[in-house]
Amino acid sequence: MAHSSGSSAALSYQPSMHQQRVDGMVAAARSQTRSARPSLFKPAPPTPQPSKRLLDHRIAEELDYLARQLELLGGVLANDPILLVRHTGPLQSIDLMKQSLGQLARVVAAEDKEQVADRISLTELKGRLQRKAIRPIANA
Repeated sequence: MAHSSGSSAALSYQPSMHQQRVDGMVAAARSQTRSARPSLFKPAPPTPQPSKRLLDHRIAEELDYLARQLELLGGVLANDPILLVRHTGPLQSIDLMKQSLGQLARVVAAEDKEQVADRISLTELKGRLQRKAIRPIANA
């Protein structure tokens, strides 16, 4: 019978309260280490402002439309196994054209076109857009 008093103490132990206390201590420790340690990642660059010119947005919409059309065409052609095997290179070219049109649309739609061109992920397109002019371009 002496065990009954010991077992009532064991019954009063509530694992959920203990877990809450441990979770609170872990959260406090993590918040201290976050503030003491610099982030491993660079902060995201600011979002470029949209162009103020309506024509820029209309051109960007058309470029996006063409990109979607190429994507649909590529999907139709890629669903034909014979075409897929025989024309893998041209099908990949369609996808690259689609990506290029999408990235160009973002450049055209931005106010700071150079900033957006600097963020282009297609290396060859980025290089072509950022190459130095051989001779001065009028009104540039």
